[in-house]
Amino acid sequence: MPRKQFIADVQVAADKNILGITSVVRGDDDGEVVACFSPPTGAPIEISLLAQPDVGSYPSEGMFMVFTQADLPPAATAALETVASFSAGMRLPELITTLSQKLHSAFATGSREAPYSVDDGSDVPMGGVDGDESPEEELESDDAYGDYDSGPDDFISGNTGASSSATYHLNAETAKKLNRRIRHDLRAAKMAGFTVGVLNGMKAESVSSLVSISIRVAQLGLSEEVIQAWDLEPQKYIVLLIRYSSGYKTFQAVIEEPAKSHDIDFRVGIGRRYKPTIIEALAAFTDVTKNMNKDDEEEKPPANNETGFANLFISSSLNEFITQQFISLLKIRNSMGLGWDGAKRYFNDKQGKFDEGAADLPSAYYEEPSEKDSTLPTAIAHDHLTDDDVKHENLSFPLIAAQFAMRYLIRCTDFCLVCHDKIEEDFEALKPYVCSKPLCLYQYMSLGFGPSVEHEILTQPYVVDLLVSFCYASAFSRRLREYPTGMSLSVPPVSSSITRAYMPNAYHQPIVNSPPVIETQVGIDVKLDLNRQEVIFEEGQTCPVFAGHWIVVNAAGRPSDHYRVEDTSLFPTIKLSDIPVTRLSMPSGVGAFQANMQTNMSSVPTPATTPPPPAIVPAKLSVYNQNFDDLDEIGKAESIVMLLETLPPVKEMKAYLLQMSRFSEPSLKTWKDRISPAALGMLRWIIASNRSCLIQVDKCPGQDDAELVMSKVRLDQRVSNVTDNWVQFRFAQGSPDKEQRFLNALRAQQANFDPQYPSIFAWHGSPLPNWHSIIRSGLDFKEISHGRAYGHGVYHAQDQNISVGYAQPNQGSWPGSALKITSAMSLNEIVNCPTQFASSSPYLVVQHIDWIQCRYLFVQVSATDSGYGGASSNVSHNSDPSVEVQQDPKHTAMSVNRKPIGVPKCAVKVSSGFRTSSQSAKPAPPVKRRKNGYSGSKSPMVEMNAASEGETLSDLEFLFSDDETPPAEEERKYKGKAVEINRPPKADPKLTDFVPHSLDQSSLPMLEPPSYATPTATRTLNRNLQEVLEIQRKTPLHELGWYIDKDLVSNVYQWIVELHSFDASLPLAQDMKKAGVTSIVLEIRFGKDYPFSPPFLRVIRPRFLPFASGGGGHVTAGGAMCMELLTNSGWSSVSTIESVLLQVRMAIMNIEPKPARLENCSKAHQRDYGTAEAIDAFIRACRAHGWTVPPGFQDFAGGPVSY
Repeated sequence: MPRKQFIADVQVAADKNILGITSVVRGDDDGEVVACFSPPTGAPIEISLLAQPDVGSYPSEGMFMVFTQADLPPAATAALETVASFSAGMRLPELITTLSQKLHSAFATGSREAPYSVDDGSDVPMGGVDGDESPEEELESDDAYGDYDSGPDDFISGNTGASSSATYHLNAETAKKLNRRIRHDLRAAKMAGFTVGVLNGMKAESVSSLVSISIRVAQLGLSEEVIQAWDLEPQKYIVLLIRYSSGYKTFQAVIEEPAKSHDIDFRVGIGRRYKPTIIEALAAFTDVTKNMNKDDEEEKPPANNETGFANLFISSSLNEFITQQFISLLKIRNSMGLGWDGAKRYFNDKQGKFDEGAADLPSAYYEEPSEKDSTLPTAIAHDHLTDDDVKHENLSFPLIAAQFAMRYLIRCTDFCLVCHDKIEEDFEALKPYVCSKPLCLYQYMSLGFGPSVEHEILTQPYVVDLLVSFCYASAFSRRLREYPTGMSLSVPPVSSSITRAYMPNAYHQPIVNSPPVIETQVGIDVKLDLNRQEVIFEEGQTCPVFAGHWIVVNAAGRPSDHYRVEDTSLFPTIKLSDIPVTRLSMPSGVGAFQANMQTNMSSVPTPATTPPPPAIVPAKLSVYNQNFDDLDEIGKAESIVMLLETLPPVKEMKAYLLQMSRFSEPSLKTWKDRISPAALGMLRWIIASNRSCLIQVDKCPGQDDAELVMSKVRLDQRVSNVTDNWVQFRFAQGSPDKEQRFLNALRAQQANFDPQYPSIFAWHGSPLPNWHSIIRSGLDFKEISHGRAYGHGVYHAQDQNISVGYAQPNQGSWPGSALKITSAMSLNEIVNCPTQFASSSPYLVVQHIDWIQCRYLFVQVSATDSGYGGASSNVSHNSDPSVEVQQDPKHTAMSVNRKPIGVPKCAVKVSSGFRTSSQSAKPAPPVKRRKNGYSGSKSPMVEMNAASEGETLSDLEFLFSDDETPPAEEERKYKGKAVEINRPPKADPKLTDFVPHSLDQSSLPMLEPPSYATPTATRTLNRNLQEVLEIQRKTPLHELGWYIDKDLVSNVYQWIVELHSFDASLPLAQDMKKAGVTSIVLEIRFGKDYPFSPPFLRVIRPRFLPFASGGGGHVTAGGAMCMELLTNSGWSSVSTIESVLLQVRMAIMNIEPKPARLENCSKAHQRDYGTAEAIDAFIRACRAHGWTVPPGFQDFAGGPVSY
């Protein structure tokens, strides 16, 4: 609970020796903490921190007011305000540590009594050292980075966990040489394509230094599918933080000293800026952060995506690997001349010990670079350690560290996330996982290296439903290729038999949604009290369980009930959880049994003053004490089916997590009496072992429009002309470079296909029990299920009806599924060279795996009350040739209703660069190879941006001292970049008709700053505005879809936003074109309680067709947005304006149940909405839906508003 966490964190802060803080106690008011700060001189200062809006929001959705009654100098007062402004989401130990650092910085005089100097968001000034000696001569000198004066009088040790101004005392010449060397090493990283940011120190005299080496996600050469699967964003930066705790170390110093004595630490993360603030960077290294997260099983994504430095999906694994092994591997490479993979093999074989006597190594250590290395971006592929153009003693250690970290990140699917060994399995994965060693799987789950189950359920519940359904069907048919062996799951003894061996050629087996459970009465004889939820043991028996254990109780005529043991102190009676967990596939007759029990109980005559007699029945008790690893394969399949049948439906799990998120960090572990540890472990394994990318792009059974909008489901990415009983998911699999290899295959066969149709589409149907393995190991042809009369390869059909026959009806469906899947098939894109296939008639048999790329997964759902599933001739939506790929007339993929399908162009960006228009008969021009290894003006990979974009001038100046003027070419490059930075965003007229900076300010309802403005809200809004403007500057306008003219923001409490560049196929876009309207103008007003209360967002112009007249798009009759997100019921204080604009844009684009339309398409009859009518419409919408109107909403109207 938040209050318990708050109280515990007060104690943690009090026990922690925070420099300058003499005491931390709870204050008189609820949610108040008083910290006593002792400045270097003067009396102690009591500082109050008050939780806002209350303790119930601590820490994830709260922030703190920071104030004091003491008279402080202006710098200290500003420090308190600064700490309050970024306190959102911070816990008290971290916040008070930051507060101390800020105050030390404010009071610091440069004396030894005040050694800390922390400057949030600004750069530590770095002065150059004048001298006449040339850089090359200095770098070649052996003593250029020689001994420091390390006596006790020569330096202040400082706290290496914080930003310290502690210094070494060096003679001028030594300091000058080392400063030149530091700048040389960082310039090398800069020139290699990385962006360098100095956060602290990085001077010869500095004891503690902190530097960031970063690169944009867009420059890593990852496909869009990989970026989506890894939860990245192209415009963000992958950041490597390097902290030196005992002075800067050159490459030579690192090589010569023992690996464990360097005091160099590393952290890898992601951020919106190329470098985080000093506070954010320090938080990544501090023990406070580690301790606060030590109880989290999964590595959860950051709650606030505004953060400058957040964990990646594999940060825990990557940080541990780099910190523990990187320097050792570097020393091995330097001495033995091996590559990184060979050095890792040597490290393993020698148990991490370096053997200088080993001369002749086996050839296995000297493996040739793999094909995957050739697809790495130049900044990473160009191995600095083997660069012949650089003298060995002048190698840059930061550059080598950055190349190592980024190489491992890009190729993370090739390595085990625990032992970091290369995975030898012959299948490829889109997501990283562990090797086949059971210990690695155990550590992977126990150390929290896997994805967050809670995050997946909250963001993609239907994908989780899909994954569980696939696993259930596979286990039910005993078709699992791998099991969660190594996790040591404790399961009950197998006492049922419902699985059955899969019959591959039995095409018309009946569908069994709820198979009968055949129970075997095993276990200890007990009596079950159904009224009191207690178990009574016989005399002389010993208690076989402890509180917290899970048991199974089998009573005659009842299904097996699963309970959590609550109390054993009254043995031979033990107390069980109040509500039993019953397997979802309950056998028939249970209802009759319960009815008979109730009848018998009610027929017993008893006095009114006595309680009814207990319903005690004999039963068998079994304990969850069977090690899953010790079962045979049939037993494992039975246990998996049993555990999955005890899981609640995904919808219920999501509802529980949403309810819990209001008070604390949501976790399924806290649902102790509903989900057993074994069932939760099985669920985690199912999600974590999925190595494909699945994204919902269709409406699922039971899903309403509001949920579609909140889930950001892209309905425009659906394949058209497919019947609506097939639910669609975007589907990608294979290693991260699989897309590149598909591109290479297209490139190699370019002379053999019609440039108008470089690829074709075909269906691949496979029985449902196979899909659990397919999405993990990929499409292959290792097993023969239906014969291979037409050769070896992956079989495809261009008629969906044929693939339906191979998909086959499902024998067992997970009872908790909302989808109720009966069969599944994929739609694949294939290189259009049928003459080179193993067979092209009657099936397409493709023997080259790299010629196949999965694009969509289709699952057939059972009939439901809402009309989904069953036999259907209705299509999900009709074809629109303007946004779809033109298929080859000779090889056209057809749906079950014999109509050609329409594949959106967004799904085939790889082949789009090879397609020519139908009017052109000329062959495609030769593809020019890009510097980073990818090709074409419309590369399938995300376009590469300038590496140094957004760098601050201080970081650029640091790389060159006054006597190290950059070459003329570099100077021109930097000057040109500065001009580019200040240039306003431009719109490409070929891609959008929107013209930025064209809105007439005189036609807008511009407001003066409100009287309710507060310093905290103003500071937050200023920061938010700068962040969205930065995103806008770096993203092409036609891709972003919204625009903010900073010249129209004279008051940060009112923003004018334009939505533009809508899909031309939308009725709204067509209406806008007729009306001569190029954008939808929005007004956003922020209240005094922002970010704890949502902003008020309304449409100014044009006017939309009201709901009552057949309009849609979530715009009310008064112009306000009808979205729960913008009310107190759905708002979160960690929501970003960027995400709000995205969701508003998607809501307006939503065509279900009706598309948005303009009220009038005439150019002469366009008019604006009024503020008052928007406010009234918003309140009406809140009343109609039961949403909470934000407090202080009347401020937006300029007067009182009745609710």
